[in-house]
Amino acid sequence: MSCERPYALIGILILIPILLFLFFHKKEADITVDAELAAHNRKSGKRRLFDYSRLSKVKILLFGLAWCMLVLAYSKIYWGTNLVPVQKNGTSVCFVFDISNSMLANDGPQNTTRLKAATVYAKKLMEKMDSTPISVVLAKGDGIIAIPITEDYVMIDTLLEVMSPSLMTAPGTSLGKGILKARDSFPANYSNAGRIWVFTDGEETDSYLKNSLLECVKSGIPVSIVGFGQETEIEITAGDGKTKVKSALRSNKVRETIEAVQKNMSFYKNQTQLLYINSLERGSALTLLSQLKYSDNQIVSYEAKPIPRYKFFLAIGILLFAAGFIITEFDLTKLFPDLKKASTMALLFTTLLLFVSCSSDTVKVLEGAYSCNQKQYSHAISLFYNVSESAAQENNREVLDFALYDLGTVYSLLDENQAALEKYNQVDINSNERVVFAAYYNAGVIYHKKGEYDKAIEYFKKALQIDSTNLEAKINLELSIQQADVEVNNKQSDVIPAQEEQSSSQDMEKSVFQRIKENDQKQWKSSEPNQDQNLAGDY
Repeated sequence: MSCERPYALIGILILIPILLFLFFHKKEADITVDAELAAHNRKSGKRRLFDYSRLSKVKILLFGLAWCMLVLAYSKIYWGTNLVPVQKNGTSVCFVFDISNSMLANDGPQNTTRLKAATVYAKKLMEKMDSTPISVVLAKGDGIIAIPITEDYVMIDTLLEVMSPSLMTAPGTSLGKGILKARDSFPANYSNAGRIWVFTDGEETDSYLKNSLLECVKSGIPVSIVGFGQETEIEITAGDGKTKVKSALRSNKVRETIEAVQKNMSFYKNQTQLLYINSLERGSALTLLSQLKYSDNQIVSYEAKPIPRYKFFLAIGILLFAAGFIITEFDLTKLFPDLKKASTMALLFTTLLLFVSCSSDTVKVLEGAYSCNQKQYSHAISLFYNVSESAAQENNREVLDFALYDLGTVYSLLDENQAALEKYNQVDINSNERVVFAAYYNAGVIYHKKGEYDKAIEYFKKALQIDSTNLEAKINLELSIQQADVEVNNKQSDVIPAQEEQSSSQDMEKSVFQRIKENDQKQWKSSEPNQDQNLAGDY
């Protein structure tokens, strides 16, 4: 729980002693009025529910609580989180390299070290990443951002050439701190969707991996852990250069950690992906590359946002103020001689009316909507399916269309776009206008995400034919038209071959880049510290 304006809570602290004083302080005039009212009621045979002093206390209490609710609403209290879809223009990746001493074990391909295998693997990925922005984080006993977000692959390649545990002085291994640094490498309100790729053998000394993955899930940033080495233990030398220890690829430990995170945060896992990939598995690189979006199209990412509760407190405050005014300013006993009995009957009548007016299908639809809001998608799908089957049998078209629309919405949240489109298209065009508009609009959004802009334009136009005042549909229609024009221009544009440069110019350019690369490598090597401390436990 967080509060954006905590200073406003001082208003409640000031109010508390005032309320206590007014509540327990009873004036002599009030006592006289109560005695006169009691005598009058005895003579007339009337029985009042409240006397004057009690009414005053009730009024003070209700108005005081209403003030507290308004203060809480103004203070902007947040609790709970919800994943909010955010449009992004592309994808950025942060490479996290585990550079602990265990990565120097020679059980990589062709007897190379794990760290060398990780750098070669990263270089191969960069060749296929089509100028995707990349940042680099080094993880050892701590984490540091070695290279911020950049498209300069030459700088990253230079760092990979000199990758070594001696680049950091912190002993041990903390993958969690490295992952959190990777999350921080993406600027706030960054236009690209961020992803984290961790190159490691799974060895860690602080067991902070689970907490860091939880934080990334809450931030809506997918994390893929790529394992290097063999699962059979091998003897390595610790940081002191003398002590011998056993090390291996801890793939089972990493998988168990990911499963524990997904179990604890099951309502997030449909949007935020946590993966473990063995670098030696066939297609492991393709699995990583498939996560990237190479086009200029807008993609949808998910970010965890705190849920504001000011509307909740504001509504309660207004109700309390209204209740305090009505109860204390009007003599309800004239309308209802027995106020307690009348209140009980009104409550029973309202409850009965709700049960009678709400059919079982309506209740299931409401329950399914609540389950969907709680991210319990499987339960929501089951409820909506039952409602759709029941409505189809009873030929209740209105309820059926609501159920079909809700099913499409759940499927779209699960990224099962084809199934969502099928349900949206099954909605009767003569049904409730709000349902038909929402079905057309959501179908247009899905087609826009898929890059089928002509279809998106068609569905956004259909939505605007129902509600021509909807601003979001107009904006999305304009975006789809612009993207369709760009796509047509790209297809029609001729590829102009670059002119071949003279060999002498090419040789000069190569020599300049090689000189820059050598200077950068010298700078990285010169930054390697001399470690004279006892590092027997550093592996």
